[in-house]
Amino acid sequence: MTCLIHVFGAAVLLIVFIAIALFPFLVSENVKVLVVIAVLYYPVWAVGMYRVFQYFRKRKGIAIVKIMVDDKGIHFYKKSGNVDAILYSQLGRSLLSDDYQVYLTRQRKTWILAVGIDHNETKVVFDGTDIGCTHYIKNGRALRARFIEGIVRFRPDLKIDPFVFEEFSIHPQKFIFDGKRYMKHILEIAVIASILLLISGLLALITIMIVK
Repeated sequence: MTCLIHVFGAAVLLIVFIAIALFPFLVSENVKVLVVIAVLYYPVWAVGMYRVFQYFRKRKGIAIVKIMVDDKGIHFYKKSGNVDAILYSQLGRSLLSDDYQVYLTRQRKTWILAVGIDHNETKVVFDGTDIGCTHYIKNGRALRARFIEGIVRFRPDLKIDPFVFEEFSIHPQKFIFDGKRYMKHILEIAVIASILLLISGLLALITIMIVK
């Protein structure tokens, strides 16, 4: 998966690079106009490509390549060699949640695990794709379940939102990924999506018939 991410990402960047480089030739066939556009366009293009290259180079250095959960907390190993950690001893209240110290928050239509550190909300992502997006963490669900188990065992004073166990399909006693619950959840989503598509299709058909 990591190799596929690298190959696919490089291919997409190459296609975008070529498309942007050929843009002046696509918008004009007149040689004089093309020369004027090229004189103005390519310096900006060169600066833009340089900044993009620097950006990806910087992001690559902070990409997460390994995640480990132990009795201290969760540790994120980065490609640069640095290690970030969220320790159980750091966890506490968050200003964004009055009832729970461990809860879920929305990010780009996806539920993300959130904890409180120094009264601030800290998002905890277990697939490594929030930073860099160059390596695939294959056991993200197991890591998430083990981290939550660590909170329960080492910080029993913290309250965990029950929705965390439901949304992430984690068994509340065994602290393992519950495949049956996950498939049930996926099936429910598929049924709801199918019903919505069917209703949309019927409404579209009725609208066409009325127009005719």
